[in-house]
Amino acid sequence: MNETNGAKKTKEKGAMKFLVVDDMINMRRTIRNMLRQLGYERITECEDGVSAWNKLCIDRPDIAIVDWNMPNMNGITLLKKTRQEDRLADIPFIMVTAEVAEETIAEAAETDVDAYIIKPFVAKTLEEKIDLVLERRSNPSPLDTHLRLASIYAHAGQFNKATSELKTALIVQPNSPRVYTAFGDLYQQRGMLDDAEKAYKKALIIEPKYMKAHDSLAAVLIKKGDEKKIIAALKEAVAVSPKNAARQVRLGKALLGSDMAGEARKAFKYAVSSEPQNTAAQLEIAEIFLAQNMDHEAAELFAAVSQVNPEDVHVYNRLGIAYRKQGKFQEAIAEYTKALRVDPQDEHLHYNLGRAYLEAGRVADAKAQFRKALELNPEFPEVLEILREIEAKQAGGAG
Repeated sequence: MNETNGAKKTKEKGAMKFLVVDDMINMRRTIRNMLRQLGYERITECEDGVSAWNKLCIDRPDIAIVDWNMPNMNGITLLKKTRQEDRLADIPFIMVTAEVAEETIAEAAETDVDAYIIKPFVAKTLEEKIDLVLERRSNPSPLDTHLRLASIYAHAGQFNKATSELKTALIVQPNSPRVYTAFGDLYQQRGMLDDAEKAYKKALIIEPKYMKAHDSLAAVLIKKGDEKKIIAALKEAVAVSPKNAARQVRLGKALLGSDMAGEARKAFKYAVSSEPQNTAAQLEIAEIFLAQNMDHEAAELFAAVSQVNPEDVHVYNRLGIAYRKQGKFQEAIAEYTKALRVDPQDEHLHYNLGRAYLEAGRVADAKAQFRKALELNPEFPEVLEILREIEAKQAGGAG
């Protein structure tokens, strides 16, 4: 009997696929050797988060063992991208880190790391973490089961059944922040915002570092429109786990809305520095700056993103607008010209370049760009209007 179970376990190990991600080749080799020592043979290696993401999309592993700090895309950013993709969201992640700072642990917890290992470690430690992850996945706790069923019922609109599952979950674990947060989610789904706020606050009384409750509370307060409470809640959240770009962006936006530009800049700066590869966050901040007429700050961020994504016409276009709003017409012309090298058939780019030329006093060049825009789209109303205005002015001057 024991031999049969042993043979079965060996066979299962032989079938399991691992993805090992680390920018240090020696560390990848060490982890690979440890895995083989433990009986695992199907091992793929990647040197950073970018290559790992590409690999994940075409060859799903059973477990990913990922270094925290890497160039191009770090481990935590890779994990966040994976959790946002439905077909990949449940891949177990074991994070490897040399850091033990409290904010590092908080960041790991809020992104659903299944386990993490502190460097240096031995094969026995790795084995224990793998066994722990596999046990949790194959035998969910009663609490996890009730929460999962409550979520299923809630998504189906069966709120009474969802509530019943959550009440049972409270009997299983009376002081679970996860259960109170799930109640808050259910109340929020039903539009019961006051009850949702109370549930999230109860979760945070039990566990002040539970980030899902922090973020959900902020979302409810945003819906209720209480600016002071929003800022207070977001400040509490970033104090617990500051290395989250999206949360820092929300705080910065709220601060700007309350005319606290200096503090907002600090939040936005932290967002960029905490996730330097997160160009989506940088673009969001740049658009916020542009809408608030903080054109210099907007231009700096658009320019930084354009260096990372030199084929993104939209970024060049927005950067050109930021320059034009500052009266930096030559800089705007340069950016629109770069964009047109990428996409010469975009009539809007020709229109914007024409506007930049016109604002710089180069009327002939402006007209040439407007006519090019009309060649691509003969019914372009803004171009037709601006050409009529130019012709009228020139005719008046001649008269």
